[in-house]
Amino acid sequence: MSCVTLSLRASSRGGVRTEIQGKNHSWVIDEPKAFGGEDTAPSPVEMLLGSLAGCLSAAGYLIAREMGICLKALDISIDGDINSQVFLGKGDGGRAGFRQIRVSLTADADWTPSQREGWLRQVKSRCPVIDNLAFPTGVEIDFA
Repeated sequence: MSCVTLSLRASSRGGVRTEIQGKNHSWVIDEPKAFGGEDTAPSPVEMLLGSLAGCLSAAGYLIAREMGICLKALDISIDGDINSQVFLGKGDGGRAGFRQIRVSLTADADWTPSQREGWLRQVKSRCPVIDNLAFPTGVEIDFA
């Protein structure tokens, strides 16, 4: 098994706006005003859905190329149901995360129905973000 460790650093000062630095890129995550932020950037859960869309797209084009399929366009719509009251400490004790995520794909490609099914099966099984959403992943938090 070949593993790669991805690392990033994040900091926030006096609020929920978080500045993140990865290997070659930096970005910001914020919260809407209703959740204590200034709404200057996507929220963490919007970024999660965006990560899913980006991963589906990347996997989709990679797999199409491997299969010799000309994938001309891929459009992705994602909706996620989340109970924001849990995050605010007012919830019913349910999950803080998404209860359901729905993805709708449309594609412009030259493929047979069988190729389309095989492509989708591979995309679903090879997308790391789907894997992390669908299966438990250990999270260790060290508070120094």
